[in-house]
Amino acid sequence: MKNESLVLSLLLAAGVAVAQVPAEMEGMEYETRADGTFLIGGPTFAFDRVMGAGGVHSESELWSPVKLRDRLLFNRMSGTPSWTPFEPGVWLKTGNELGDLIYQDFITAKDDRPENRTPILEGGFRSPAYMGLWATARFFQDDHFCSGAYNYRRDMVDGNYTHLGANWAMFSSAYGGLGYTNSLVNASVLAGEEYVWTYTASSRWIPAHYKPRVEARADIKDLSVTVAYEDIEYENQYKSENGERKEVNGSVYYKCGKACEKGIFQIAAGMAFRAVDDEGTVYTELEEDRVAWPFMELRVQPISRLTADVIFGVNERDWLVQDSIQYNAPAPENMGVVVGVKNISGTRLNPLADTKEFSNHHEIDLTADGQMNLIQAYASYVDTLGGVVALGGRGSLWAEHGAESFETEKYETEWYSNSPISVRYGNVSRINDWIKGVTAELWLNTWYRDMFKFTAMAGFEHINGPIDEAEVTPAEFYTGFMGDWLLNKTFKISHSIRYRSDAKWNLRSENPMVVKGDWVWDASFSQMFPKYGITLTGTLMHVLADEVMETVNGGYDRIRFICQAKKTF
Repeated sequence: MKNESLVLSLLLAAGVAVAQVPAEMEGMEYETRADGTFLIGGPTFAFDRVMGAGGVHSESELWSPVKLRDRLLFNRMSGTPSWTPFEPGVWLKTGNELGDLIYQDFITAKDDRPENRTPILEGGFRSPAYMGLWATARFFQDDHFCSGAYNYRRDMVDGNYTHLGANWAMFSSAYGGLGYTNSLVNASVLAGEEYVWTYTASSRWIPAHYKPRVEARADIKDLSVTVAYEDIEYENQYKSENGERKEVNGSVYYKCGKACEKGIFQIAAGMAFRAVDDEGTVYTELEEDRVAWPFMELRVQPISRLTADVIFGVNERDWLVQDSIQYNAPAPENMGVVVGVKNISGTRLNPLADTKEFSNHHEIDLTADGQMNLIQAYASYVDTLGGVVALGGRGSLWAEHGAESFETEKYETEWYSNSPISVRYGNVSRINDWIKGVTAELWLNTWYRDMFKFTAMAGFEHINGPIDEAEVTPAEFYTGFMGDWLLNKTFKISHSIRYRSDAKWNLRSENPMVVKGDWVWDASFSQMFPKYGITLTGTLMHVLADEVMETVNGGYDRIRFICQAKKTF
């Protein structure tokens, strides 16, 4: 019971409380979260901020070693589109935004038809290993959220800009490759072609055609290596512009081994890197066409209850430090209490990102002078009652000085194919004042064996300071209810219903954009056939809520149904 309590308390301290409803695609787990502000512009861009994280930045803007194999899209580490190989199996996935009435094509005139809705498509396999060798291939694209800026994106590029269909999906990816796995090595080499739209500081969507993209990964005991080669083509048919970027990026990472983990000192180190060669009209720039980012992780654990962690990196342009001290306080049996302090300081949230953007003959500096400092103190607890109920809570105080922001010189409305978009010009800047916040969160978990699990949660945050100078004013409170039922050990029902209060984009358009709070219900139904290794899953997302645009120049978040068939080997 003590171990159960400790695990729950550590989960509580990390603020981890997510629904079991499957995400639309890996890297988009924020879609099903209740505990913060998650504003979706498209599969390749979202403002994702957990309420207890502290600061006013989006989580994907902050570099950390756990994101080494995430994709860098403009200035953010994104889990979408993911090239992480799946476990052995074969799978198919499809779905659509509800309201796409196919029969309308036959019974109505073209001008009277409702707007066509957009699908998600995926299929792939990974073979069982033969003497350690295996093969994999995957095609996947997500057309959801693409209609908001559809008109101007459609005419910017030549053709459909997808592998399949004509919806100008936010990303369309296909790859195949080989791998080798044994007790010491897990390695793969994948090659493919992609169409990806990335969202920039000016609020434009920029098309990038990867032809090809090649990625090699190797995990050899405690050493991880990743190298990717990307040949990227850019285009803008409105202005007859074309450009090409050849990029090599990757990382080397050595983590603490099992013997090291038992000691007082635990250490890991690595290096992330990028090198680019640009030709023609390329819409971003990396200073000196290269960046290397050496970093180190250190944990000191003088006693079992006390840990001190630090991650720091430095190069000729930037430095970044993330550190924390955490203490598991003595508590009665079945109860866990954790207190801690964390700090983030540095010149850039993501030192690997490009340093300039070029937009309509304007140059946008993506770096800011000075540094940011964020300090946060927190405390959390969990108490298990009778082995079937757990009560938990977390509170924190935080203050941030020098938060990254944007100093706008002017806003413009540009028209493409009778469709307006809002753009801004200026430079990345800092809020040279203190922004302070206080958060409080409570939740209740109850369960019965493996048949039933239920979570109720609520949180509140109050922020003082020049918050209107931040990109986003986060939601002030949320509540969520999540449940899982497993019937006959083969049929699983998962659902979540949640509410998030208003959030506001302050700096992306001349008039701030308020994203109204709303109730959202997601539900998933899975039928498993363990004897055959088959799982069939259907998921409804964004039910009850209004169809809204959550990001300037983004796409509409609509009700949609997704189904998947998967067989494991």
